[in-house]
Amino acid sequence: MRDFAHYAQSVRRSWNPRGNAGPHRHMLAGPRCVVRVFAQVWSAAGAWSYRRRGGGMSRQSEIVDALMRDGFQGVNELAARFAVTASTIRRDLERLEGRHLLRRTHGGAVPVAQDESRRGVQKPLHGAEKSAIGKAMAERILEGQTILLDGGTTTLEVARHLEHQRLTVVTNDLQVAAEVATRPPIHLAFLGGELLPNTFRMWGPTTEQQLSRFRVDVAIFSADTVARDGLYSAGSYEIEQKRLMRSIAKEAFFVADSSKFGREALFKLLDIEDFTAGITDGLLDPLRASDFAIPIIQAPGDRGVA
Repeated sequence: MRDFAHYAQSVRRSWNPRGNAGPHRHMLAGPRCVVRVFAQVWSAAGAWSYRRRGGGMSRQSEIVDALMRDGFQGVNELAARFAVTASTIRRDLERLEGRHLLRRTHGGAVPVAQDESRRGVQKPLHGAEKSAIGKAMAERILEGQTILLDGGTTTLEVARHLEHQRLTVVTNDLQVAAEVATRPPIHLAFLGGELLPNTFRMWGPTTEQQLSRFRVDVAIFSADTVARDGLYSAGSYEIEQKRLMRSIAKEAFFVADSSKFGREALFKLLDIEDFTAGITDGLLDPLRASDFAIPIIQAPGDRGVA
């Protein structure tokens, strides 16, 4: 409240009631004075109220969203957008960098590529582990089922291990679709829409409209972050779409290598209880795996292979 009172006092002084020369002396000339002062005070009250309502957290989540959507964001541009000082934005960026949600640069910040399926990433990390996970998941899919494959490098490995003769695959990922298309026995249903910036995934109203017309036996999700209570993401764009994907499936699994466990992320996508099980690699601490409310299956593979 102190910031707001200070601003209101500065506006009152600008009225210049003694009639001395000053930049705002014309504000005493009539009703227009009241309107202009009210507008300035109302603007200050709005900024103060935003901060009182927890605007810091909301602002930080919007900063992450803007980075995920548009890439580099400048400090001055963000300060103007949120009506705060550049120092406040720098503190926000410092906190978010500490949570590994962005990387600060000269004059601003760029997103951290948590999602290894982003376009431009030449070779995904943990390739051997992801291959083992993909094989383990593919072995759990039954002939004749209809499955939904979420986008991502680990779900791509699931697609690469599908050797079924009677199977339908629904996906919104261009890379997954291209892989499934090389396997003629498998029927492919590709979801259209808009290409999510810097990824191979389709999203938006068109994608969701098509999703709502499907019913699948199994949905298989990738994850940026796996926590005890659910799956999280650094961006909020796909939250509703992921939840819609889950709603059309009889059961769901998630596939994620062990590096995804315990990461920091802002937005919760799905509850852990939404899944029948999760599949990861053999590098995850068994004690951590046993701490989940659902089975965490560790795919067999060569420990320590990068």
